[in-house]
Amino acid sequence: MSHNRQEESFKYSKYTKGAELVGSEGFPKLNPTQAVPSNVISFNEWRAKGYPKGYWVDHFIYDYFFNCVYTDCDKYLEHYRNADGVIGTDYSAYRDMPAYRRKGSVGRNREIDYYLQSNGVNVVPVVSYAYPRDFEWCLDGLPPNSSVAISTNGSMRNFVSHEMFIEGAIEVQKRLNPSHLVIAGGPVPELDALFDNIVYYPNFSQRLSMRRRKNG
Repeated sequence: MSHNRQEESFKYSKYTKGAELVGSEGFPKLNPTQAVPSNVISFNEWRAKGYPKGYWVDHFIYDYFFNCVYTDCDKYLEHYRNADGVIGTDYSAYRDMPAYRRKGSVGRNREIDYYLQSNGVNVVPVVSYAYPRDFEWCLDGLPPNSSVAISTNGSMRNFVSHEMFIEGAIEVQKRLNPSHLVIAGGPVPELDALFDNIVYYPNFSQRLSMRRRKNG
């Protein structure tokens, strides 16, 4: 192994130091939180504004906007501590990805969330899935009876994606029994008819549309 590869391996293993690794993929086990995010801003917006206080920070944006966090989480750690809280990273798990890449994305989410939690950041973990079979591993490491978050991004484009989003959200409710299911986007009437623990906030696209309407 090259020196650079050794340095990278050490850096990323630091993210899970002391973690209880669970499930078939050995994901870090996260702590629960009953926090309900408010005044949410996406990481790219927050970074552009100079990391102001008074916000919850989400990552329901393109991966390249927040990949810098995985590359060097310590660089952003103090900024995250000064935020009201963090909705965990959401590396893409698309339907056209092979399973090993979807698992890798979920694994990176768990690593960053665990590291932030271990350093005093209030983190609402994110659930990512693309197929029913992903539920064999995609909830591993997530805490039951906790707030967890999902996003409607890309899930309302066609019937298949919409049905998978609904099916997955119901599975999350059954298996994790979350105190709050936080949804970026929506509303989703099919879920509102079944559950009373859903909390919505506008996702990045919705917030952008609202600003454009406000500014004419």
